[in-house]
Amino acid sequence: MVIRMLTAAVASALLAGCVSVGPDYKAPPPQVVQLQGSADPSFSTASPVANWWSQFDDPVLTQLVHGVLAGNLDLQVAMARVRAARAVFTEQRLDQAPHVTAGGSQDRRKQPDPAQGGERAYSESYQLGFDAGWELDLFGRQRRAAEAARADLGAERDSLVDAQVTVAAEVARNYFELRGAQKRIAVAQQTLINLRDTQQLTETRWELGAGSELDVQSSRARLKAIEADIPLLEVAQVQSRHRLAVLLGERPDALNTLLQPREVPAFAKALPLGDTTDLLRQRADVRSAERRLAAATARVGVATADLFPRISLSGFVGFLGGDANGLVNGSNKAWSLTPSISWAAFDFGTVRARLRVSKAQADGAAAEYEQAVLLALEDTENALTRYAKEQARLAIIAEQAQAARRAASLAQIRYREGSEDFLALLDAQRNQLAADDALAAAEATVNVNVVAVYKALGGGVQSAESVAALP
Repeated sequence: MVIRMLTAAVASALLAGCVSVGPDYKAPPPQVVQLQGSADPSFSTASPVANWWSQFDDPVLTQLVHGVLAGNLDLQVAMARVRAARAVFTEQRLDQAPHVTAGGSQDRRKQPDPAQGGERAYSESYQLGFDAGWELDLFGRQRRAAEAARADLGAERDSLVDAQVTVAAEVARNYFELRGAQKRIAVAQQTLINLRDTQQLTETRWELGAGSELDVQSSRARLKAIEADIPLLEVAQVQSRHRLAVLLGERPDALNTLLQPREVPAFAKALPLGDTTDLLRQRADVRSAERRLAAATARVGVATADLFPRISLSGFVGFLGGDANGLVNGSNKAWSLTPSISWAAFDFGTVRARLRVSKAQADGAAAEYEQAVLLALEDTENALTRYAKEQARLAIIAEQAQAARRAASLAQIRYREGSEDFLALLDAQRNQLAADDALAAAEATVNVNVVAVYKALGGGVQSAESVAALP
């Protein structure tokens, strides 16, 4: 009677069609972004090239970025997570179908036999065939689990794209900081040459009675101060070089030959931004947060389905016999079909607690998505503002450096002629060094800010579609 009622219930549910309980996910509506900073003359609406780093026309930078996308260990971790998420999704999707396993067994025992007055009797049996099990997904528990796994896979794919954007930007940033440190070292070394000439001049004038020991010692003190600054700049250079090597998955000293000093000018044209109204879809971190919200919403459905009965079918098709010889014949054919039902009817407190957990996690994922949107807007506006202001600052510093060099040259001439005291020359040389050093740092900062802008815009490294094709 119970089996007939259960069979009838299953049949009626199948005829009525399965349902998926829990909330149906609706993606947040697309938002059109209006960036205030993009109106600055430092930017243009032209579309940037696919690989933004190629705009610098620097073959070393291009080689480094390609190297990091191929060898970075963080990217290998992210790729492994994509493969793992894809495997989980495949498993969840297959859970909706029956599971069939093949097996065989032998049972040999000796035990009391009531039919023979309790005497111990020997028995032997063999089984060979197929076992099958299937949970009827009447309330969408398995479908919601597969839906969550699919969303998790999408999130991991977007996280991989975000990691690619991050490491490409990190390589470019460290590269320009390295070139900035190298140029500042060159400025300091050239200043040392000039100061040594001045030192020799002050000593000569003192020996001839036209100068003073104060001039000699002041010149020597300034010379030593510059010499003391160079090791700090060399430390920054070495650290950037080592960081680049590790980003590429190499030993710290692997790039010493490639990264010999070379001139890298500041980016000196309007920065192409393209269409920024679709910023939130370009940002892989925002897309990843949206997919995690979708996964959390689907898991609310999984928890909701636990409020309803779970109906399963299990069965066996094969052969049963007491002798291994001739087991596979018509007389030993056997089959069984076992429907079952389970329901947490007396444990709803636990089920509802798990449901509240899943709803709270979905609320948290929604808040994280909104936070990702706000952080993306903040990041982009800040990057645009920094770049525009640094370009304006670079122009001012370039004029300052030109004036400082002219003033130092005039002070040197006047000091040689005896019409200017040494303190005026020393002050002019100090201003020239500060201006040239600031110019070298500002040029590197402008390039670093170019990197920050393209990182904020989504990077343009690899699309989600190409990531989906990863093995």
